[in-house]
Amino acid sequence: MTRTTRRGFLKQSGFMLLTIGVGAGAFHRQLRVAESSVLTRGAGLSGNGRTLVVIQLSGGNDGLNTVIPLSGAYASQYRTLRPRLAIPEADVIPLGTDAGGHQLGLHPNLELWKWFYDQGRMGVIQAVGYDTPNHSHEGSMRIWHQASPERARTTGWLGGYLDLAFPAQDNPLLSVAISKHLPMSLQAAQTRVPAVDNIKQYRFKVQPSKDTEARRQVFLALHREAVPEHALYEQVRQMAFDTFEGSVRLQEASESYVPSPDIDYDRSNPLARALQQAAQIMASDAGTKILYVSLNGFDTHGTQRPRHAKLLGMLAEAIDVFDQDLQRLGLADDVLIMTWSEFGRKVRENGNVGTGHGAAGPQFVFGNAVNGGIFGEHPDLIHLSDVDDPLYRIDFRSYYATILERWLEVDAREVLGGTFEFIDFL
Repeated sequence: MTRTTRRGFLKQSGFMLLTIGVGAGAFHRQLRVAESSVLTRGAGLSGNGRTLVVIQLSGGNDGLNTVIPLSGAYASQYRTLRPRLAIPEADVIPLGTDAGGHQLGLHPNLELWKWFYDQGRMGVIQAVGYDTPNHSHEGSMRIWHQASPERARTTGWLGGYLDLAFPAQDNPLLSVAISKHLPMSLQAAQTRVPAVDNIKQYRFKVQPSKDTEARRQVFLALHREAVPEHALYEQVRQMAFDTFEGSVRLQEASESYVPSPDIDYDRSNPLARALQQAAQIMASDAGTKILYVSLNGFDTHGTQRPRHAKLLGMLAEAIDVFDQDLQRLGLADDVLIMTWSEFGRKVRENGNVGTGHGAAGPQFVFGNAVNGGIFGEHPDLIHLSDVDDPLYRIDFRSYYATILERWLEVDAREVLGGTFEFIDFL
């Protein structure tokens, strides 16, 4: 029998160890077993048992056509500056009154959200932003991901949470991004976070595709034992072992999840597909604290009405069906859903019946633990910035701080590097 070496085995199995870096953000680029990363059973690391599901609305959601003013000067200004883009008042779903006495409503494609709101399970946080807004996608995303308007950091706000709360964690699925790429929010100094686009395809692959089980066992034998005297190799070995173990456990999660015939995840809706995978991971009791998904396409510079309407419909339907699944699985009490987008849009429509990059906008939370309602005041549409942006009223780090302290139960100051006022949606 031919002696199997690590080098020979890795070459035969197609498992390539690329240029090694030490940053957690490089993890998913360094190792390849199918598509991305990891998992182990983690009941002992589940902390308070709660999970945060983050939905990124990528591109800059138009908050003014999402939460719409229905009364007073703001409503008049909204329709004056958006003669073609404004949602007809008769189509707007009445929601409630904000802290400034403004009557507000939802885009008609968010009708499902009215049900959450009426149940007290949805919070609308108004005019969220920061000083001196950055109008580039890259710049503003960095600020939101890292919770740092002043300077760039090496970690994201959620990565900072993971490092703080779980410094000695050995659960590779402590956090998972349902994504091809690791979001900057989840970049951490110590915690490795997988980006898994499709957990069914996330498996140990060999080339050629034969003797898979035998090669799996060889891989385990070669990588199970620690090699502390070789620090760099030990780091690679541990990542490789975690990745392999994760591929096995994620397949178990996928296979053990039994979908309900009464709950219809629309396969044409990418957010719904991602959230169903999130439900599979949560149902497997992996001890996952953060699940991260995205919906792209919100950069609506032209032909905004139909494009934005479709996106909001997909968003509402995906959250609704995900919530139904969580209720069925008995997990709803332990899940908080939050949204964020890197900026809002300009108040004034452009010549292409779209909008340019703006600043402050609304964010949304959903869950059984949410104190439902409208928090803060609608953006002032009369007194705009010198570049015609509505000014923010709530610092986005107050949004984060509330979730960190009241849901994830860590000291937000340690993560955010400062003190920010809490918002009473939790």
